[in-house]
Formats: sequence, structure tokens, C-alpha cells
Amino acid sequence: MPVIRLTDENFMSLKYIKDWHDGLQTPSETINFLIKKEMASLNLELDDEPLTAKDSGEGILFQEMPGLTHTKVLFAKINNNEVKNVNWGRILLAVMKAAKDKGLSKEVLSVEMQINTEPYKIKGKGYTFYSELGLSVQGQSAPDSWKEAQRLANKYNIPVEVKFKWREKEGAQYPGKIGIMKAGL
Repeated sequence: MPVIRLTDENFMSLKYIKDWHDGLQTPSETINFLIKKEMASLNLELDDEPLTAKDSGEGILFQEMPGLTHTKVLFAKINNNEVKNVNWGRILLAVMKAAKDKGLSKEVLSVEMQINTEPYKIKGKGYTFYSELGLSVQGQSAPDSWKEAQRLANKYNIPVEVKFKWREKEGAQYPGKIGIMKAGL
């Protein structure tokens, strides 16, 4: 996925725009909103569909991450092991554990992460300590959990497969549809 660098001023402007529009939760969603608005004002069509493979009947295989707001994880496998009581945060933790099992120390893993982690126990500020990792990890949204799990899985060749469903809620990108994403393959 491409990376865009913004000035602090532009980033703060995105936050202000986000705060004025219900349903916008991330800078990415805000940028998408602004692009759609500008495309409409220019009478141009915007292809809203992310790149996908064919719907196999089991779900749509996404090559790029779709909007994960209002999704429920149905199934996940990391290193061919099913994740129990699965959610987006547990997928990230399982990928972190698989990376640690490849020989990374807790200090190296903490530095490697592009989310807030510390190699010691922290109380408060949204952190939870995971003894199996030896790390305190700050809670993440579904999209941020998947982005980091995918990045780590691809870097350390950790096979990950996730099957999820959008809830029938306003703001869900594909209400009622099932999606599949893979990483580290």
C-alpha cells in the first residue's frame, strides 16, 4: 500500500474535517471522503471497488485492505494454526508471537513494531501487558491491527489468512458480505 507523507498542518486539517463529519474515523477515511466529494463536483466517476480476485463463493479475496469498520472476524489462521476467540487485535498478537518465535527478542520486537509497544509492563494509557510476548501493547483499531499484522507477516514470512464479515450497519463498506485477506505467503 502506498505511503503518503503529510505536513503536520495538513494532518491537523484532516482531523478537523473528520470531526465535522459523522462516520469518519481515520485520516484515510477522511481523504477518501474528500476525494469522492471532489470527483463528484467534477462530474467524474470513481471506482469504489478495491482490487479483488473473484468471489469464490466463500468470500471476496481482497488484494488491498478494504474498510474494516463494522467487521467481525469469523476465522483466522497464523502459521496454519487457528486463532481462538479471534478478533483483529488477537490476530495482531498472534502474528507478533509468531515473529517472536522466529528468534526476535522482546526488545527487538518492540522496536520493530510500528504501533505503541514497550518491552515492560505499563498500566493505563490503553496498554495491556502480554506475558507471552513480554510486551505492553497499546490497543489498536481493526484497520491498524490488520495493517501491522500484515506488514509483520510479510516481513517475516508468516502465513496469515483471515475471513471476516461486514455487519449490517450504516458505515460498513460491504454490509453482509464476507471478505478474505492473506499475508506472508
